[in-house]
Amino acid sequence: MPKEISNSIYSLYGRFYDAGQFLFRKRLQKAILSLPFNRDDRVLDVGVGTGLSLNFYPDDVHVTGIDLCPAMLAQARRKMANKSARRHAANGSTHLLQADALNLPFPDGSFDTVFLSHLISTVPNPQRCLAEAFRVAKAHAHLVIVNHFRSPLPVLSWIETAIDPLCRKLGWRSDLSLQELLAPAGVENLHLAPQTPGFLFRIVYLEKSHQTLRLARLPQPLPAESEPTLDAA
Repeated sequence: MPKEISNSIYSLYGRFYDAGQFLFRKRLQKAILSLPFNRDDRVLDVGVGTGLSLNFYPDDVHVTGIDLCPAMLAQARRKMANKSARRHAANGSTHLLQADALNLPFPDGSFDTVFLSHLISTVPNPQRCLAEAFRVAKAHAHLVIVNHFRSPLPVLSWIETAIDPLCRKLGWRSDLSLQELLAPAGVENLHLAPQTPGFLFRIVYLEKSHQTLRLARLPQPLPAESEPTLDAA
């Protein structure tokens, strides 16, 4: 979908995001509060939107939020300005930028955590989006994806594939499977993908280890020598 059309659609959606935050809030809270943050960690929130996620980050980490849609970013900036987001965080510890998730304007290895929520199925190239997140993540960083993925259940999968042309006109795709996203990235333990938490929406925790990714079980980082089992939800 062309950026201009995408911006127009999500500018419209942005008017209703906060009113419908009950649809997103619990997932965002669960995904972020599960992460083992350290003081002064640098966090990249890709697709920060209207800033619903900002209050779930600890006050002592540095958060950079990016979004392609100016209207959504304007709402997030208003929350920062009126202190309804990250009220107790230090001045200058939160930055909101307009940027493209497929071409992140940051050097390699810049962030301790990269968070992508309700984004990966809205971009033209999900695999490149994940590759960019991987690029800007430090070694041993966590990459977290909160998103709908096509169900492994045959009937639901058929429905999601059938309605995909309509969903694309509305700004996202419904036929993206988790395996389709992760396989090109060479995720080491891809066979554990069905165990990621969630049903219609999944929370996917990944850990970067040098030049590879592996599915992670939080809050503890994965031991290099063991093969983990993920908690299902």
